[in-house]
Amino acid sequence: MSSLLTDHDALGLAELVRTRQVHPRELVQAAIERIEALNPKLNAVIHKRYEKALAEAENVPLDAPLAGVPVLAKDVHQEIQGEPMTFGSKSYASHIASEDSHFVRQLKRAGAIFLGITNVPEFALMAVTEPRHYGPTRGEVP
Repeated sequence: MSSLLTDHDALGLAELVRTRQVHPRELVQAAIERIEALNPKLNAVIHKRYEKALAEAENVPLDAPLAGVPVLAKDVHQEIQGEPMTFGSKSYASHIASEDSHFVRQLKRAGAIFLGITNVPEFALMAVTEPRHYGPTRGEVP
C-alpha cells in the first residue's frame, strides 16, 4: 500500500479516492506507516495527530480536489487548531494554535488530511533544520 504514496502525486491519489479505488483511510494509514518507518532516523515529524487524521478520513468529500490526500504542516505559520505551534522554539513549547491558519483551512477545504507537524529551524530563520527544541532533522529517505 505504501507504494501508492510513491507511485502517485497528490492529484493522482485524490483521483484514486474519487474513483473509489482506495479509501482515504488507506492513504492515511500508508502515510502513517511510512512516517513511522523513516522518522526515527530523520526526526522530521515532531507532532503526530494520527488518530484525528484516521477519524477525519471517514468524512472526506470525495469530490474535493485533494480528497483524502495525507499532508503534513510545518511548525511555523501553518497552525492547526488545537495542535502545538512552536516555531521550532522552546520559548513557544506550550503554545497551542487557537485556530487553523489560512493555509490549513484551504487545504482542509480541498480535502487534504493533516497527519502532523514537521520540524523547522527556530523561527524559520536558517537554511538548516537544527532547532534546539526538537533536535536536527537528519538523514536521507531511502
